[in-house]
Amino acid sequence: MKFLESTNFFVRTVMFDFINRDPKIKLKFRLVPVIHIGTKDFYDLVFKYLDECDEIFYEGAQVSGINLISNQYKRIAKKLNLVTQNESFNYEGLRHKLTHADFDLESGNEAFTTLKFSEKLIQLFLLPAVLFIQSLELTRERYAKQMMTSSEEAYLAFGPIEDEEGTSRNLIMNQREQIIFNKINQKMELESSKEKTIGIMYGAGHMKTISRFLIDKLNYVPISGRFMRVFDVY
Repeated sequence: MKFLESTNFFVRTVMFDFINRDPKIKLKFRLVPVIHIGTKDFYDLVFKYLDECDEIFYEGAQVSGINLISNQYKRIAKKLNLVTQNESFNYEGLRHKLTHADFDLESGNEAFTTLKFSEKLIQLFLLPAVLFIQSLELTRERYAKQMMTSSEEAYLAFGPIEDEEGTSRNLIMNQREQIIFNKINQKMELESSKEKTIGIMYGAGHMKTISRFLIDKLNYVPISGRFMRVFDVY
């Protein structure tokens, strides 16, 4: 199942609704994959689909180091004539539906302290510097290529292990996904029989793992996929 599609012409994400095979379980989930930089129209469409939900689990890790990296996104967005998710998504318009499903300041900083010293240095200094240097000659075409299937396969083959303790990759991916899983399990225990749709707005890179959790652990199946164009390359 693909949640992100990058080509030489455009980048788009794919939204899916999930229903349970057991007709007694009425609770539905809507996975709405986002990326940090896109067009205003993309974030408006994300808002539209999420506004149809009864409740929304959303990302927003408050972790030292990660926030420093996030600050580079504004520069990149401006260079590509795009906007950032934090600047352009209408969080206030959905405020009454939002449930934070990510590290808060306390848990995020506590998780950061568990990183290896070398990983802390990478997060605090190396990665922000690398993003800055890469952004100097970045184009939409190059940005799109970073999200293509070939890049993803190379990363999976040669990149860091997702759940290796003490690594920033484990913190950014695996540990945050455990928070989502706990939120989902809580809703299944308390509200599985309710006619309700919970939207999950998280980075596209997390959606395969979240979808497998719904399918493999909770007996859900995907339906009604819809494309959301993030930006055009040309």
